[in-house]
Amino acid sequence: MMAQHAFPEPAAIAVLPAMPQPSVADETNHRVANSLQLLAAMVSVEARRVADPIAVAALDTTMRRILAIGGVHRQLYQSGTAASVDLRAYLGELGAELERGCADAGRRVHVAADTINASPDAATAIGVIVSELVGNACKYAYAPGMPGDVEVVLRKMPFGGYRLEVSDRGRGMPADRISQGSGLGRQLIAMMAKRLGGRHDWTNTQPGTRFTLHVGGC
Repeated sequence: MMAQHAFPEPAAIAVLPAMPQPSVADETNHRVANSLQLLAAMVSVEARRVADPIAVAALDTTMRRILAIGGVHRQLYQSGTAASVDLRAYLGELGAELERGCADAGRRVHVAADTINASPDAATAIGVIVSELVGNACKYAYAPGMPGDVEVVLRKMPFGGYRLEVSDRGRGMPADRISQGSGLGRQLIAMMAKRLGGRHDWTNTQPGTRFTLHVGGC
């Protein structure tokens, strides 16, 4: 049985307030962020109209990916710079957004992140990875009706770079999927990790599963 997800009401997907005298880059990020929020709202409306659980799951995944990318532009706009994204603020906001999407299933998303500035491209890749992992954990890590937590941790490393971990304490992942998973989500995660120049792995933590990404620098 597939976990139920609470798609946000269109009115609840906030539109960014205007800032005085924005630069061209600020205005662009503002427009892109609002456009992506509108697109996410449209996907949410469509998800409420369909009954097929496979279609609902696909729309849920699409909406999460859109929100992850839109969050980068929101952070760029709010910070007033087009050069870097504060990953701590970005992941905190993304985690809250993802939790709202699975709160009806009793899932909670906890984010603990160091202050790290990353390029917009790197932040987008990290956001897509986190969105995929948290979304999958909310759906599959715990039995239907059973509450559970998903943790996202981002830490600076002593000699440069950072480590991202996403973990749960649920049912765990079968050994064959740990070593040979080839679904679209896994492919997307691998592609984003490669884009970051990082290395990643999955571990069965008994209980639960932990994903770890090591990146040498932002």
